[in-house]
Amino acid sequence: MPKSIQYCMFALHDQRLTAQDWIDFALKTLAREGFQALKADVLARKLGVSRGSFYWHFAELGTFHAGVIEHWRQVATEAIIAGLERYDSREQRLDVLLRGAFGHGALLEIRMRAWADENAQAARVMNDIDRRRRAYIEQILVQAGVAPQLAATRAQLLYWAYLGAALSRSRLTGAPLDRIVAELKLIGLGRVAGKSAATEDGRQRRPSRRRRG
Repeated sequence: MPKSIQYCMFALHDQRLTAQDWIDFALKTLAREGFQALKADVLARKLGVSRGSFYWHFAELGTFHAGVIEHWRQVATEAIIAGLERYDSREQRLDVLLRGAFGHGALLEIRMRAWADENAQAARVMNDIDRRRRAYIEQILVQAGVAPQLAATRAQLLYWAYLGAALSRSRLTGAPLDRIVAELKLIGLGRVAGKSAATEDGRQRRPSRRRRG
């Protein structure tokens, strides 16, 4: 087969990779190896394609990095918030959020923060994400009846707890996760959570009135 035809076929194969394919693969590579591996030649070699496929979709590396960072913002923050909004109960939203945050590994979170230390664009997005997450936690607390100023303080404490768990690379399951979530909900909701639990418990234990004869 003539080399020109071989090249055309190879280029066509490369172009079957979409821009989203490159971005998804970049996030997997970021989690495994860190931001240093997010280079066109490195990723192309791992995918078994030419760099031409990369430049078919991205004008330059900075544009690609921006796409990777933005996609991470969507999957690690906006998609999670959208999922939580399906729950009617504010306390249930907080419960689901905490279980997801402390019950799953956060390696990509760690890698992204390391990248932000070296990349101004990543740092700006990370700051935006931190503000967005804290604001959402604060919103849950306020809607559950916590005073706004107190809700802001408690939201910050909950978020710091999450970041500490992420950096420790710990993942909780079973009874330990249940205990941590219960304590964090008390920190966040305070007396609101206590009243809710006490009211529910009282309803369950309240003796039935005997009918008078």
